Amino acid sequence: MGVAAWAEAPPARGPARLFAGERCIAAVRGATLRLAGFLLACALLAPSPGLAEKLVLSTLEWPPFVGSELPGQGRVAERVREISAAAGMRLELSFAPWKRVLLGVRTGSAQGYFPEYRSAEREKDFHYSVSVGCSVIGLIHRSDATLEWTRLEDLAPLRIGVVDGYVNTEEFDRLVARGILRTVKCNSDILAMRMVSAGRIDAAVMDREVFRHLLKQGDPSGSALSFHPRILTTHTLHVCFPRTEAGSLLAERFDRAARALGAVGCPAVPH
Repeated sequence: MGVAAWAEAPPARGPARLFAGERCIAAVRGATLRLAGFLLACALLAPSPGLAEKLVLSTLEWPPFVGSELPGQGRVAERVREISAAAGMRLELSFAPWKRVLLGVRTGSAQGYFPEYRSAEREKDFHYSVSVGCSVIGLIHRSDATLEWTRLEDLAPLRIGVVDGYVNTEEFDRLVARGILRTVKCNSDILAMRMVSAGRIDAAVMDREVFRHLLKQGDPSGSALSFHPRILTTHTLHVCFPRTEAGSLLAERFDRAARALGAVGCPAVPH
């Protein structure tokens, strides 16, 4: 057969062509299997709400910041939940009175607690997270009673209500420890408010937003009260983890997620 005859020969139809087709199919099938394996690995490695590690934090009823009946369980709880999710943890809250909140963490029934103010004394036992909110602290008093002061020592003649277990301010608590300020311990903010209204105490230390929230709830004791314009301090709010190896790891993990989200510090504090 000459060159011309060879050039005009029909394409191969036998086993050679079938073999080429099979190789093409095998290549596509292999690529498909590799893609499926990659997608499966991604699905297994991606965080899933149902499979996320559980983080149990103890807290109290302190609306509008935290509350079992509030939307999202409160504005600070929402922020803590967002940060926890970013850290690959599913937040579970345990509500209790404040003294039991602290006890629960110390006995190991919770992995941490919030919201807490900065305190040199508490920092001996707990790792503090980055700030997750702010709290403006002042004094409530009867609107028909004049309350004038420039220094905390000016409050010495008064009976001042404080919630048992709360940090107030370092200076305030120091003056209480020295016996210069007289305090009456209350179990809750609402009880402190009612005691001021009834005249059983002259004033009470309270967060401004908590006071405003209690007024909105329509408790009759609030109608006769005012929040003094002189502010004691503005606290940052934190999640606290025990000073253990596990607590240290949780604090570092939480803070990394908070910084990655940009969820550090105080949002605008209402006036």
